[in-house]
Formats: sequence, structure tokens, C-alpha cells
Amino acid sequence: MGTREKIQVTFTEKQKYLLELMKKGTHSPLHLIHRATILLLFGEGLNPSDVARQTDSERNTVKKWRSRWMAAKPEIDRIEEENPRRLKAAVEAALQDAYRPGKPAKFTSEQVAHIIKIACDKPEVHGVPLSNWTPSALAREAIKQTIVEKISSRQVGRFLKRSGFEASPESVLAESEHH
Repeated sequence: MGTREKIQVTFTEKQKYLLELMKKGTHSPLHLIHRATILLLFGEGLNPSDVARQTDSERNTVKKWRSRWMAAKPEIDRIEEENPRRLKAAVEAALQDAYRPGKPAKFTSEQVAHIIKIACDKPEVHGVPLSNWTPSALAREAIKQTIVEKISSRQVGRFLKRSGFEASPESVLAESEHH
């Protein structure tokens, strides 16, 4: 029967003080309070099952945060020694979620830029008989110019909103100058 190696979580006095502040902090985000609590319980010598039970967490979750702390500890110790003013930020950074890229973008920045450029032109420049662009007219024009294979008017609207532009919600036929 194999014996498990006990992983000891340690802190300097300053690190423990910062974790205690985060745990008790009325202005600390909940995820930091939870993660600081997990680490402090490990620091008291509790095992993953006990820490999980006391924090109402999954065992794998508490083990993940113990591992992340242990991986970040050498750098946190170095920062505390060389630049103590950055210690709080380093401890908080160790308790943040890892970057997750999410779903890849469906449209390139070049495609978005082309659509925005069209939005800056008057519709008649492109042979569209409107006085103002609508998201659906811009979507049709982007497809017609083969900027994109397909795109929804809602997506065009999001691009415009993000860029600070706004299109007309409904079509407005261009009025003749000789009204």
C-alpha cells in the first residue's frame, strides 16, 4: 500500500496576513475570499477532503488552488524579497483564474474594418438607394463585396456599436436632392 506524500502549504507572515485580509475583506471579490480561505486551511495542515468539506468545494477544486499556489510561491517569495510593494498584487494574481481563450473569432479584424469602412461611406457610393445604412443593408453589402461569406445584421450592429457608430434601425430610401 503506497503512502501519499503530504504537500505542505506555507506562507511568510506577510503572505498569510494578506490572505487573511482577503478572506475577511468586505470589498474582496467572492472568488478571492473563497480561494484565500482554501489556502489558509491548507496552511493549517488540513487535507484536501477536509478543506473541500469546510469550504463547500469539490476536492479537485481545492487541490487545483493548492497546486497553483505552490507553482506561484517561488515568484511570490522573490517579489516579497525584491519589491515588497508588489506583494499584494502578486498574491492576488496567484488567485485569479487562468486565461481561457474561448471560442475563436468568426470574423477577422480586417473583415470588421472593411465593414466599418463601408459604414463610413454614404450608401449611394455603393449603389444602395438608402440615405443611411441599416445593419441589414451593411450585411448584404459586405456579402456582395465578398468581405464575408455570410453575416447577420445583428453581428454588423455589434461591430458598429463597439466602434461607436450607429445605423438606422429601418431602411430609409434616399431622398432626391430636387425634392
